[in-house]
Amino acid sequence: MKKIEIKPGEPGQESLYYSDCNPDVRGACVGHLRMDFGSGNEFWSTWWENNSDLKTEQFRSELDGVINGLRSSGLLKNRRAMMSYCSRHTNLNLGRSYGFKAETENYVFLLRCQPGEGYDCYCYCYDKRELQQIQSQDKSPEPGMNLSL
Repeated sequence: MKKIEIKPGEPGQESLYYSDCNPDVRGACVGHLRMDFGSGNEFWSTWWENNSDLKTEQFRSELDGVINGLRSSGLLKNRRAMMSYCSRHTNLNLGRSYGFKAETENYVFLLRCQPGEGYDCYCYCYDKRELQQIQSQDKSPEPGMNLSL
């Protein structure tokens, strides 16, 4: 898999980094991965499913590629690497957390990094086609929110 490009999250999309986002958008969320570095260098994760119909083999493969790519490239290597990355890169301000985005052809992966604040990172996984369908139906997930992908 090619190197994963990480971008800052986009203003107006803050709720997509949490489980309680708008119900219209929730249907485009495959689920989220909760990650923790344990004592600092471990890697523990738990999957929370949201829409089992969207959890295809293609999705699993792309999620594995993104997470494994980020584990080798630094952001998810360990807690120290995440803290360093967050402090050096532009991100979406999520209060005490940092919002980043990684995309593949078919999916959007929104990373809410909060090193040292309980669980270290959450990755919310969205199907791009489903998000675009929501946008085309003119169902604005939040006032002023732009789902441009």
